[in-house]
Amino acid sequence: MEPIEQKTATELVAQRLMGLLSTGALKPGDRLPPERDLARQLDVGRTTVREALKLLTLSGLLEAKRGDGTYVTRNFYNFLSNQIKWPLLLNVTEVDRIVEVREALEAKAAFLAARRATPEEIEKICVFQQLLEIEGRDLERETEIDLKFHHAIARASHNELLCRLMLSLQDILREYITLSNQYTERIESTVAEHQAIYDAIASRNPKEAEQAMIEHLAISKTWILKAIDREIGTRET
Repeated sequence: MEPIEQKTATELVAQRLMGLLSTGALKPGDRLPPERDLARQLDVGRTTVREALKLLTLSGLLEAKRGDGTYVTRNFYNFLSNQIKWPLLLNVTEVDRIVEVREALEAKAAFLAARRATPEEIEKICVFQQLLEIEGRDLERETEIDLKFHHAIARASHNELLCRLMLSLQDILREYITLSNQYTERIESTVAEHQAIYDAIASRNPKEAEQAMIEHLAISKTWILKAIDREIGTRET
């Protein structure tokens, strides 16, 4: 049996503050209450609060401004993705984990978007059609359009926490999508996959939208695995 994990008061306070960040009760740029107020609200000593704030500041979630207080860092949404480094992506196990996370978030987002999207939001999901306007291949533009497509679906889900989670993964998603697009042989195939997702959402078919997203992510995974094979081959030669 695994031993019971013991947490200090400092760690518990830090977790409580991180919970406020993840739910949006505290937003990027917000100023935290003074230490004495936090200590009173959380029923702990000021030293415990001070150590928790120091821990979160060192982690990059908070920013201490001398004489002005402690603020939520402006790039809070990039905090999680900044912890995931590019070399980890070139590993089959990590790819599996990323796909599992994307499927959990994005298949559900497509399902909910098919139920909840407004006509204006459905129109924004059409951004993927801009891929057909690109002459030849433009990897940077393809990736940005792809990201806009996936984020438009997340927003159309009308689940704010899901959107925040997607934003927290934006940097790793950009790297993932860039690599996938780099090895995708025909941009038209990507457009067709996106079209299937869009059609299901526009026709208000949650199950089809969910399945179309799962299939799209599975195809993307095959391109990533091909990229890994080529990268490994390059290293071995």
